[in-house]
Amino acid sequence: MPKFTYPIVFILNPETGVYNGFVPDLLIFAEGEKLEEVYERAGEILQKFFELQQKYDEEVPGPSSLDEISTKWAGYKVSLLTANVA
Repeated sequence: MPKFTYPIVFILNPETGVYNGFVPDLLIFAEGEKLEEVYERAGEILQKFFELQQKYDEEVPGPSSLDEISTKWAGYKVSLLTANVA
């Protein structure tokens, strides 16, 4: 089972209290009221993304390093997101 791991950036909207998750390398977005919700939703989207990628044999850019994204998005919480694709 292939694993795909990409950095994700978490951004809190102070006006709404909603968290946004952003996978910069793939332009994937997710949102939720808690970080855990955002992480779970983004993981589901990432998994579906790669299932479609494999089905249609499309090329996908490789992941940036965690350090690259942390530097570019300094001041924001950055983590790694992994999808296991059957």
